[in-house]
Amino acid sequence: MFSVILPTTRPDLLPRALRSIAAQSLLPAEVLVVHDGGPALDIGRLPFPVRSIGIQPRQGPSAVRNAAVALSTSELIAFLDDDDEWMPEHLASLAPAAGRALAFCDAELTNESEGWSAPFRFRFTPALLRRTNPIILSGIALPKEAFWRVGGFDAALARYEAWDFFLRLQEAGVEIVRVPKATLHYRFSQRSATADDGAMAEAFARFCRKHGLKDLPRANFASMLRDPTFAADRDGA
Repeated sequence: MFSVILPTTRPDLLPRALRSIAAQSLLPAEVLVVHDGGPALDIGRLPFPVRSIGIQPRQGPSAVRNAAVALSTSELIAFLDDDDEWMPEHLASLAPAAGRALAFCDAELTNESEGWSAPFRFRFTPALLRRTNPIILSGIALPKEAFWRVGGFDAALARYEAWDFFLRLQEAGVEIVRVPKATLHYRFSQRSATADDGAMAEAFARFCRKHGLKDLPRANFASMLRDPTFAADRDGA
């Protein structure tokens, strides 16, 4: 049913992510592991087909995800980053909505550098997506047709490419459905791309210009949990 796209620049993190896929109550039809900037990796035996792809030189997250989707064989696509992991009901929970929409789940956030965790739950509205991004890429699934309807990820963006993708889907009329269940464990640390604050600020300004967004706070998933601007959008259930 699902092709899972798993890009990596940190192969040492892959075993945890792959174990979480293997623990799914609904196993995927295939997993495409794309090593961005390195050779194809020896993944080993797993309870689903794995296609290991090496891309050199390094192309960036948008380009490698697009390349993997182009090689995938299923009609439904799910994404998982190398430092995140799914809970066992993740794919099964998203499957009913993913056949017709971009479906996304709630998450448990863990700051591995500071040692804290917190739930990430936001009530989704189209207006909220114009103010901030309440959707974590590792928690989505959607039809491949919808992915290509908007041309996939913008390869010119190395950051904020997921928010850009979600906005373009919304503008193209693709339904976005929140599945209010935490089935993703999202982890971040100093090894995360978001740790480079200067690069994030520059990329955010470019992203806002692209979409005509003005006077937005430069929030990240962690700051959204405490920012009073988003208090009414948080789901405390």
